[in-house]
Amino acid sequence: MLEWFKNYGKDKFVRDLVAGITVATVLVPQSMAYALLAGMPPIYGLYASFLPTIVAAVFGSSRFLGTGPVAITSMVSASVLAAYAQPQSQEWIHLAAYLAIMAGLIRLLIGVFKLGSAVELISSSVILGVTSAAAIVISLSQIGSILGFSVKTSTLIYEVLVDIISKIHNVNPYTLMVGTLSFLSIWALGKLHPLIPAALITSAVSSLVSYFFNLKEKGVAIVGDVPAGLPTPYIPPPNLDILADMWAGAVVVVAVGSVEAIATAKTFAQRVGDKWDANREFIGQGLANIVAGIFRGFPVSGSFSRSALNFRLNAASPLAGVITGSIVGLTLLFLAPLFYYLPKATLSAVVLSAVVGLIKPQEILKLYKINKPDGVVAGLTFASVFFMELWQAVLLGILVSLGTFVYKTMYPRIIVMTRDPKSRTFVNAERTGLPQCPQILYIRPGTSIYFGNAGYIQEFILQKVKERLQEGGLKFVLLDMEDVAYIDAPGALMLVKLAGDIRGMGVEPSLANIRCTVYPVLERINITEHVDTDLIFDSKGQSIVELFRRIDHTYCAKVCPYVVFDECTSVKEKRVAL
Repeated sequence: MLEWFKNYGKDKFVRDLVAGITVATVLVPQSMAYALLAGMPPIYGLYASFLPTIVAAVFGSSRFLGTGPVAITSMVSASVLAAYAQPQSQEWIHLAAYLAIMAGLIRLLIGVFKLGSAVELISSSVILGVTSAAAIVISLSQIGSILGFSVKTSTLIYEVLVDIISKIHNVNPYTLMVGTLSFLSIWALGKLHPLIPAALITSAVSSLVSYFFNLKEKGVAIVGDVPAGLPTPYIPPPNLDILADMWAGAVVVVAVGSVEAIATAKTFAQRVGDKWDANREFIGQGLANIVAGIFRGFPVSGSFSRSALNFRLNAASPLAGVITGSIVGLTLLFLAPLFYYLPKATLSAVVLSAVVGLIKPQEILKLYKINKPDGVVAGLTFASVFFMELWQAVLLGILVSLGTFVYKTMYPRIIVMTRDPKSRTFVNAERTGLPQCPQILYIRPGTSIYFGNAGYIQEFILQKVKERLQEGGLKFVLLDMEDVAYIDAPGALMLVKLAGDIRGMGVEPSLANIRCTVYPVLERINITEHVDTDLIFDSKGQSIVELFRRIDHTYCAKVCPYVVFDECTSVKEKRVAL
């Protein structure tokens, strides 16, 4: 924290104060709305916005990242808990606290062991698919509150749709009017100026209307009693069987929340040239979730919209986040009872206004046109929400995305090289159709070699050797390791076996362009016992010069009709002269 206050003056404090207050005016109504989304009473949203917001600011690295309840994280959390308890029940509240602690521990360990870059493995295709699907699920879950009746708690889109249609005759016109006007109010105020606290103003006005027109008597659901006071630490008695079953869901909560939080922190830090640390963000987010669980909250994450507000107001340090959390604490102490008359339909309008813009199926189609595998992953993740729980759909999308990536690395592009006489560079012989030297088979694997693709690479090269042996004249197999940035033990052992197999066919193996990250591994397996030291080269140019000296020049002059290398010309000219 001491780093915050280097060259810190009045101007910077004013920026932090304005940003902190402004974000708090957005966070207070949003947190209560997202609490309902997570299946929690509204007051728990304020609990999750108090200390967790402060802790994340203190231990994170971004001055802009605003932490607290987030729509998609709240919905995924509800999806995880739906199998074990009823929303807003005591059991649900207890499990939500444990889910936050579990998610916090996972994030904390990722940060401590410096594995923050692992979040990059979650494809943007998955995020696009799940964001669009989750936005639909979230929107449907709020329709009931706006229409005036309860909707089945489920993240299965078709179940919620069927339930809404079956109850459509129960619409309360007063609730519908409040919800619709609240949504339009938030939208209109937001259009006037992005810094207007539209949700807070709408919540205040709708509360006054609810009080003066006695909307509760007309069937409009209101928040009701909101106890004043700060949350106290509490660890509920654990149900070990359920908690053991919740770890997979906790991983999904971490995956969804971390992508948004880390991407947000990275984006805004890069825009202004700030230093940022993904591992510190994981530590900050992890501790924030642990604190949320201990102090009666539920899983939290970094919010893009609130972070963007900090960025727009040019917050000078993470002190802005501390101020935001402190204002939420003051709200809990002194203003909580004022939310008594706040219509739940208004809170649903707050949620809808935040997520309706995230429904982007057209982006999935655009992604498919750019790259079909990515489009398929996004589309599958999006469609799977129609028949499985949201957290399961996220997990499926991640597994399919990683599976697609692994599949590509298992069957990498392997290039047979030759020399282009016009450009005088080495090119793909099979793509260009240019002739190859019959005596030198020049092959370059286009990827690192590991246990998953070692067998394929070995079989591919041996097949090429067999084909060239049938044509006659093959003396050397030159394996260019330029693109092999990494090799594991199975990959290195494959090279040993490959060298032995090639020698067994009467051909000499050769290596070139071995990277400094790969050579130590090959030294440990004594590669020089399997490949002649004189046939291990630093560059392709050196390798061609040396190998050409060793080939059958008589064959080159009499039989080979091609001029592949510069050296070929001298041999053929000598033969003509003789």
